[in-house]
Amino acid sequence: MKTIISAQQAIFFTKSGFIEFEQSLEKIYPLLHTTGRDIWRNTPVLQNFLLRTLAPIALTLTGKNSLRLGCDHCFLREELPKKKGTLKELVSIQGMAICAAIAENPIMPKRPSPLGILPEPTKSNHVLFFKPDLILDWPSVSNNLYIVIYALPNAVYVHNSHDPFTNNLKAFGYHFGDVLKNEFHPAILENT
Repeated sequence: MKTIISAQQAIFFTKSGFIEFEQSLEKIYPLLHTTGRDIWRNTPVLQNFLLRTLAPIALTLTGKNSLRLGCDHCFLREELPKKKGTLKELVSIQGMAICAAIAENPIMPKRPSPLGILPEPTKSNHVLFFKPDLILDWPSVSNNLYIVIYALPNAVYVHNSHDPFTNNLKAFGYHFGDVLKNEFHPAILENT
């Protein structure tokens, strides 16, 4: 399913590397109070939301014909990094294409960061899409944060000593250097 995004929105995302969209998240918020990685695997409502609602937006923003669901992660506020950095630095997937962030009750800092973006939406019922190589102002995040990563079709599982879940995919038979498989990381095609 192709998502309609205006030319102005596409230009803003291309130039800025991030954009927000309003979404109905009332059914999603209660699912996001569990810390950890790959919550979507055991939560059909969340899986459907990521694959049917957010994925078409990710495809359109990236201009790709296909992506795959790389992973999701729910960070409790106290688990967030203590310094600014990119999401790429924290995840064991090489080939991230776009990320989306949800926060139930975001509180914007009084003064925006001169370096990096706040990795949470500005309002409740909004989803922030951003490029994975942007510098993120982790210390200014106001509360728990849920992030989903959409990866390129040929994304690879790599060792990352900064990722507390770097060994999680070994439970699915992965080894470092393996390309992500449809069986465990669903492919998202433009017409689905």
